[in-house]
Amino acid sequence: MDFQVDSTTKKLHSCQLLLAKELKRICEKHNIKYFMIAGTLLGAVRHKGFIPWDDDMDFAIMRKDFSKFLSVCKSELGDDFILQDMFSDEHYALPVAKLLLKGTNFTERNSFKNKSQKGIFIDIFPYDNIPDSDEQRKKHNRNTYFLKRLFLAKQGYKIAEKGQTLKALVYFLLKALSLFITKKYIRNRLDTELRRFENENTKKVAALGGAYGYNKESVERKWFNETIELTFEDITLSAPKNYNDYLTYFYGDYMTPPPEDKRSNRHNMVELDFGPY
Repeated sequence: MDFQVDSTTKKLHSCQLLLAKELKRICEKHNIKYFMIAGTLLGAVRHKGFIPWDDDMDFAIMRKDFSKFLSVCKSELGDDFILQDMFSDEHYALPVAKLLLKGTNFTERNSFKNKSQKGIFIDIFPYDNIPDSDEQRKKHNRNTYFLKRLFLAKQGYKIAEKGQTLKALVYFLLKALSLFITKKYIRNRLDTELRRFENENTKKVAALGGAYGYNKESVERKWFNETIELTFEDITLSAPKNYNDYLTYFYGDYMTPPPEDKRSNRHNMVELDFGPY
């Protein structure tokens, strides 16, 4: 398959690959199991690297190892990188860690007015346990959904797009409610709710900060029991051995690229600066 990639996207990909190499280095050194997910895994399988029109990289680490990863990075991370999460950046409101490249800027429309650190990044999702009970799952979904949106509103993220009147009203009300609650309280409540089933042996796990929502992001734990190395550009990166079931679940016939009018990224970038790179 031959796809055209513009020079800006190529440069962005090269920066993201630097970040992925740092993630790989740290995880392998400290025996932390990580793996590609979403479009990054799809790119590895279908393109042996980046999906040509994609603008990000997505990885996941099981929650029990994710906490270790955050701790290790405090002393292990190279000088060119910053690890960002809800606790290290007081203005950041996403339940996913970002590994940032120092001296760069990648600003998305929804965080344009937010004061968190910006930079070219890769996403590192904690995979949290999801309860087996349908009733508990519905409650967990409601609680995490509400707390995530309340935290976004509190931190000044733009949620509703032009024309989304009802959504704008909802977030106006959330913003008003958040005025009476501290950032620390919302953040800690959200963290507790995300990890509520941390000590249970559940059948499913989920990237609760993922773009597809709670139900779609809930996947079989057994798909990630074993990992393999897959070629990704000029390196290899860890992937779930059972990647076929995962990719089929998310994308169906994943080896067939979408039509040209569907080949777009989803980050709505408004500022990009490569700095020294």
